[in-house]
Amino acid sequence: MEKLLPDICRIQYGFAFDSAKFSDSVGTPLIRIRDVVRGYSETYTTEQCGDEYVVQDGDMLIGMDGEFNIAHWKGGKAYLNQRVCRLIPTDKINSLYLFYFMPQALKAIEDKTPFVTVKHLSAKELNKVSVPIPSMAEQEKIATSLQKVDELISLRKQQLAKLDELVKSRFI
Repeated sequence: MEKLLPDICRIQYGFAFDSAKFSDSVGTPLIRIRDVVRGYSETYTTEQCGDEYVVQDGDMLIGMDGEFNIAHWKGGKAYLNQRVCRLIPTDKINSLYLFYFMPQALKAIEDKTPFVTVKHLSAKELNKVSVPIPSMAEQEKIATSLQKVDELISLRKQQLAKLDELVKSRFI
């Protein structure tokens, strides 16, 4: 069985903040496209907006321009800026399962999206994403397996960095 993305989660789009009120140190952090993957922001705003635009650690965010990346936010309380959206899963889907499914769907959209200078992900395209929905137990099993693979990849990268340091130190 498959369901469209809006049937299994709420898609919340960011607020159009006034760039004249941006700062590099004063106000509330503001999540811009470049901040999604790195997980922190260096841009602040003194502008106020509704609580619905407040993002917390662990929220699932998608950058909607350039490369369509998805990541869990880890930069603390911040505001959701325009061209960044948040996926808020319902109880119909395992959040981690959705997180691991979405890069494939986003890449498919990105590959077919025409552009002149930068690609733009539209709400219309997001609303058309069809997600396979196995049983909740199967979703949890898939998500847990993929999470373990992610952890192993991360550990391997750390190991390679340490080995690189060791090789460099041997030359010194």
